[in-house]
Amino acid sequence: MTWQTWTLGLVLPLCAACPGRLRDKDRFLGEAGAACGDVVANVFVPKCGSSNCHGGSAPQQGLDLVSAGVATRVVGVTAKACAATLADPEDPEASLLYTKLAPNPPCGGQMPLAQPPLSDAEAACVLKWIAGR
Repeated sequence: MTWQTWTLGLVLPLCAACPGRLRDKDRFLGEAGAACGDVVANVFVPKCGSSNCHGGSAPQQGLDLVSAGVATRVVGVTAKACAATLADPEDPEASLLYTKLAPNPPCGGQMPLAQPPLSDAEAACVLKWIAGR
C-alpha cells in the first residue's frame, strides 16, 4: 500500500462526516433574519409578557418570556402542560412556542390567549428565533 492510498483512507472518512450545525443562522439568513430584530423585545414582551400571562412575578405555566435569558429557559425544555419541547432549534416547526401560535395547536388554546393572534410576519420571526438558538 502506498502512502497516498493510506492518506486517502484517513482523509476520505473525515470529509464524509456530518456537516455539523449552523451556529450563526442570522448571519446565514442575511436580510431575512435581520428583519425580525430582537424577537424577545419586539414580539414576546408586547404580545406575551403581560403580568397575567408570561411576564410578571408568577408567569403562566412558569414560562417567563420577558426577563433576560429567555433562550436558556425554553431551548430543549419540555413544556409543563403539553408533551412537547418549548423551543427545538433542530425542528423549529414542531416547537411548542411556534405551534401554539396556530389556530389549532396540538394542545391547549392558541396564543396569545384572548388577544389578537400574531401576524404571519411575527410568527415567522418566532420561528426564525427558535431556529437560531
